[in-house]
Amino acid sequence: MKPIQTIHHAVLLLVLLTQGGCRPEPAGTHREVWKVQYIRGAKVGYGKTVIRECTRSGRRLVEIEGLEHLTVKRYGESTEQKIRFASTETPDGQLLDFQTEIALGPVPILSKGRVEGDRLVIETTTQGKTVGTQIPWSADYGGFYATEQALSRKPMQPGEKRTIHTLIPGFNQVAAIEMTARDFEPVKLLTGPSNLLRIDTTITFADGQSIRGNIWTDRTGEVLKDRSEAMGLESYRATKVQALDKTDTAGFDLGLDVTVKVARPISRPHDTKQIRYRVHLTGGDPAGVFVAGASQQVKSIDENTAEITVHALRPAGRPGNPDAPDDPATEADRQPNSLIQSDDPQIVKMACEAAGDLKDPWQITLALESYVKQAIRLKDFSQAFATAAEVAKTRVGDCTEHSVLLAALARARGIPTRVAIGLVYMQGTQSFGYHMWNEVYIGKWWIPIDATLGKGGIGAAHLKLVGSNLGGASAYSSFLPIVHVAGRLKIEVLDIQM
Repeated sequence: MKPIQTIHHAVLLLVLLTQGGCRPEPAGTHREVWKVQYIRGAKVGYGKTVIRECTRSGRRLVEIEGLEHLTVKRYGESTEQKIRFASTETPDGQLLDFQTEIALGPVPILSKGRVEGDRLVIETTTQGKTVGTQIPWSADYGGFYATEQALSRKPMQPGEKRTIHTLIPGFNQVAAIEMTARDFEPVKLLTGPSNLLRIDTTITFADGQSIRGNIWTDRTGEVLKDRSEAMGLESYRATKVQALDKTDTAGFDLGLDVTVKVARPISRPHDTKQIRYRVHLTGGDPAGVFVAGASQQVKSIDENTAEITVHALRPAGRPGNPDAPDDPATEADRQPNSLIQSDDPQIVKMACEAAGDLKDPWQITLALESYVKQAIRLKDFSQAFATAAEVAKTRVGDCTEHSVLLAALARARGIPTRVAIGLVYMQGTQSFGYHMWNEVYIGKWWIPIDATLGKGGIGAAHLKLVGSNLGGASAYSSFLPIVHVAGRLKIEVLDIQM
């Protein structure tokens, strides 16, 4: 079993958009800026940004267009994903409208937004269906390049602190960016060494999740390098030739280089009843990242260590975690959205075909789990994230596709369902890899199931980071917990109960 690694494609692409771009130019100018991204010395992508002046109804405005292109190897095979984005702003940086096109699956996900007073109205379209949402908006908020605009207009000085609010493309959320300027230091750039100001950054989203990193600027406030904690992703200002060069793309593999090795093997991992783990997170608290629930207990040991006990859970039994917090299903766990189109005619047809006249929710769930395992004929790892309606047509994908399809089928049968994101044990490599599975709400508990396994529920070899209904304009923020652990996690298997 190869677990999900395409979650990383989504996370990396979206994190690329939180990084520095180019500084704004005076009216009447046209500027094209390129950058390249690296992980562990291997080139994984490039970005292009164009800023130009335009006129609408006699009003002078600024158009910003960008492209982020990611090429990453996974188990030796290269995959490519793209995000395109554009915005229209006033010369002083007030956002008027924007659009993004995220190509993580066969059909891109399109988002369009416009500022209407104190609201940002967003429409997200997939498979021809549009879902609308709104988020609060303030005149103090900036568009996609608020960071660069703030630094260009008033470069930071050593010791200075500053906070701005900016719209993050892809996430469709306003984030607060806290910047603390340290001091000038020698930095190696693609063009050679330079003395730049290091600025520590924390990007905090509306839901409380955050990404830490650093940016380096010259004395005019131009961002020439940045780094994100997401797997040590680094971005450098580059020429077009450097950005498009493909000679240095070897050396990093998402499928091989981000798994978490364990010393103790787990035999028959998905038949286990309970497993107790000790988890260490370098530079963070795992008790604040791994979520507690009916099937998982999380106990803090110290600021970097937690003990996690995972229980196999079925509707007929009691919850494994007696202290599980209340977590009732919501309407968003039942309703269709732009990623889980449970009202799609093909989805509804498949849901009826898979479970027939069954009435019991658990029996329906088991039938759907088995159906999805068989329905996805080609276990393809080349795409990052297809929606349920796409998977219903292509019958292709890895565990993200299994999960969204199963969620859509279950919701079509009236069963509240969400996805779970975390890690799963892989016997072949004696390691944990990043994975997505499902949880269905039956009785008063969320019961885990996994259509990539099709075993009628799961054992104790899944470690859950977060559960999500993947609803709303900011559904991709559900993947942010991976940012906090990727490359910084150690797992020790303490005891196993069969």
